[in-house]
Amino acid sequence: MTKLYSFGTDVRLRCAADYKGVFDGALFKVHQPHFLFLAKPSELANSRLGLVVAKKKVRRAHERNRVKRLARESFRLHQQQLNDLDIVILPKMGIDTVTNAELHEQLQFAWQKLNRLAKKHTKIAPSPQK
Repeated sequence: MTKLYSFGTDVRLRCAADYKGVFDGALFKVHQPHFLFLAKPSELANSRLGLVVAKKKVRRAHERNRVKRLARESFRLHQQQLNDLDIVILPKMGIDTVTNAELHEQLQFAWQKLNRLAKKHTKIAPSPQK
């Protein structure tokens, strides 16, 4: 059971090429008041997460770390419900003033919306069968 909800290296976007793939080929965008989610279908058999928390958006290091920690934890708990996606989370200005509970709620809504978009996309464009 612990393996299901782990956050190992297999569920992380690690290199610049992984991030570039999501930025260039993002099929899904989910806007929240303090987050932007970009996602594309993954070539791998599981969802992967990448975080880009710029100093320009979140000045203080402890706030950047808090945002990343909350986003990773939220992803860890929701990764089983996601349809094999590569996801990049970009925080927006003002996120450092928001409480943990509010961020958690926004992340929850974002995962649900992303899941709906991905399911709708797979119904519209089923994979070719040979």
